[in-house]
Amino acid sequence: MILSRIGKIKDYRIFRDFNWPADLHDFGQFNVIYGWNGAGKTTLSTILRHLEKRRPIVEGRIDFIFGDRVVNGTNLGTEPVPSVRVFNRDFVGRAVFESNDTHLPPVYYFGEDSVEKQQRIVVLRAQLNEQKTIETNQLSALRLSTQSLENFCTEQAKSIRLMLTVSGGGTYNNYDARSFKQQIQKLIGLATLPERLTEEERDTHLKMRESKALPALQEISVRFPDLVSLRTRTESLLRASVVSTVLDDLAADQAVASWVGEGLALHSGQRSIETCRFCDQPLPAKRITQIEAHFNDEFKRLKQQVSALLNEVEQASAFGNGFSAPPVEALYEALQDEYASALSELQKHSKTLQGALDALKHALLAKLEDPFKQIELSSWLQHVGQGGGLAQFVMALFAFAADGAPFVASFAGAKELKRLNATLAKHNLLTSSFDASVKAARDALAQDEVLAALEGWKEKSWSVAEGESVCDVARQKARELETEIAALEVEIRQHHRPADELNAELAGYLGRSELKLVAEHNGYRIVRNGHPAMHLSDGERTAVAFMYFLKSLQGTDFVLEDGIVVIDDPVSSLDSNSLFSAFGFLKERTASAKQLFILTHNFAFFRQVRNWFDSVNKWGRKRKGEKPARFFSLSPVLLDGQRAAKLETLDPFLTDFESEYHYLFKRVYDLTQLDQGDGLEQYYSMPNMARRLLEAFLAYRVPGYSGDLHKKLQLVAGDTGIKTRVLRFLHTFSHGDAVAQPDHDPSILAETQAVLKDVLQLISQNDQAHYEAMVRLLDEFS
Repeated sequence: MILSRIGKIKDYRIFRDFNWPADLHDFGQFNVIYGWNGAGKTTLSTILRHLEKRRPIVEGRIDFIFGDRVVNGTNLGTEPVPSVRVFNRDFVGRAVFESNDTHLPPVYYFGEDSVEKQQRIVVLRAQLNEQKTIETNQLSALRLSTQSLENFCTEQAKSIRLMLTVSGGGTYNNYDARSFKQQIQKLIGLATLPERLTEEERDTHLKMRESKALPALQEISVRFPDLVSLRTRTESLLRASVVSTVLDDLAADQAVASWVGEGLALHSGQRSIETCRFCDQPLPAKRITQIEAHFNDEFKRLKQQVSALLNEVEQASAFGNGFSAPPVEALYEALQDEYASALSELQKHSKTLQGALDALKHALLAKLEDPFKQIELSSWLQHVGQGGGLAQFVMALFAFAADGAPFVASFAGAKELKRLNATLAKHNLLTSSFDASVKAARDALAQDEVLAALEGWKEKSWSVAEGESVCDVARQKARELETEIAALEVEIRQHHRPADELNAELAGYLGRSELKLVAEHNGYRIVRNGHPAMHLSDGERTAVAFMYFLKSLQGTDFVLEDGIVVIDDPVSSLDSNSLFSAFGFLKERTASAKQLFILTHNFAFFRQVRNWFDSVNKWGRKRKGEKPARFFSLSPVLLDGQRAAKLETLDPFLTDFESEYHYLFKRVYDLTQLDQGDGLEQYYSMPNMARRLLEAFLAYRVPGYSGDLHKKLQLVAGDTGIKTRVLRFLHTFSHGDAVAQPDHDPSILAETQAVLKDVLQLISQNDQAHYEAMVRLLDEFS
């Protein structure tokens, strides 16, 4: 089983929204992925390390495709996947050198005196592979059975939902597979299954399912004023008289009395004055005394009492302001007449009560105007309304109020309010029972549909259960075999011999033998000239880690012919001699891998791998008519203004030519031919390519001044302004072998294409024949 492709990588580091391109071939047995640092190689190797560790991926969404089987990254802990070994910076930095005493975990070989046990292990491994194959096949069948069951539940739930969905929402509007399963479980838990509906029952329920109840209505609340208390207190004040020295002329003319009373206040207290403010004549003291006797404290107190009661009556008159009754049409038709009658009566009695309150109000106003006069309440009924009808009702109401009975409880309006609310209660009771009836009909129909589907569900559930049982048996047998194999390996394995071989390989790799691995009971200790090795260089760390990794592929816990090997930039920080040694060891130790992935940014190393893979493909075409080796490139692009990774077929200029210079020239030249603004997603990776292209060109034009781009540019032909602009741009936006972040300066998008044209102009000015030959070569490949 090999990895065919990574179908999707969503929101995982630099892979923001990657989908395997339709025009990109699948992974082969041998795969090389070329890309500069920052293009996503480490991220890709980290993703593959999750496969090695069988560790679920919780960040983003990743789908691995093995043939026709898709494994979601979140299921790596449970799904069967091939054995994987990954070499990358994580392996160097943590897996190998993570302990404080720099111990490496042991690589085990079988002892020579354990041939029989080894033969037994071979047999057991064959049986283990057989059980794992059975488990894998059964898991595939189980997935199909499970999916069939899920589809069945989904379709049944959909059928029930479509039949019972109603506008305005309802229990069955969101009915889904989970609801169907819950209902199935309830049914199979019953001692006796319910009977299926008859055709007649089903028709009845189908008619009821779409019926709609009228909304429930709020009962009416009205607080009627206490007319008994208001009438009694009003009559008491109307008949009250003021004991005072009455001035006949004032008592006879209320308007004059009011005017004099107000004038008295304007000539006393703080406004006290000896002359009349009206005629400017002296005020007789006797007259002032007489007026004050007329308007004494008892007079004032009576007016205050009348005013207070008048305010209370006015407040009581607002009892009907909040009265709001539902329209007759809002009730069920059978209740509308009853409701209309009660409502009409309630409104009539409310009008009568309002008339009575108006009579009290007018009588009190009259008393307020003439406090010395005793007034009869009945004399003010003429203010109630036109005609005698309403006046008669009010008189009857006053007579009733004077009776001494519990007025509010007996008042006809209160009785009609009670009758009105009783009608609304009937309406609400019908609504609640109506909803219950409709719900019962829908529930009965849903249950009948579930009963009809029960046999189909049992059949598919049995298939799932049977598949799980077979998988469990195969899994258990595999565990037993693994346990037996592990016990045998404990008895026969050793790691001293691998240490000796590692030391010989490490000496050949580095060209010196000062570094060695000493076997101890818990692994290997690294020593330099017999002493614990401290402060290993980056190259030494890489060399030790890579030799150890290649040796671990021969260990007892990994079968190279059945596994996947991933190697990410194994030549980082190595000199050119070590680079060729690393490639030699890699080729020798991984040629028989079930699947191999090599990721690199080093062109010299890539060229070695490319030549090897070319020979593999030539052999494959001759023997099997296929190409086992595949070439890919990993490059950064802009996606919604952020850096993202893109995997694609390797450019032919990298596969067909011996120099990276050809590829760099092609990339720079192609971008200068685009219309202004096109291909912006490629721009921010171009400064690095332009710098390396220019450095490569100047390396043979100006052999001296190694690394001094500024000095070299001064020594070649070209406009000084152009050189200055190119140099400033490259210094600002290029970063060696790494791909720059896209958010350094927005001007890069506007300036890149122009600067790339300047770079090509400098090449053309200094070697026109070379430039034209390169362009012709591009034309041949276009």
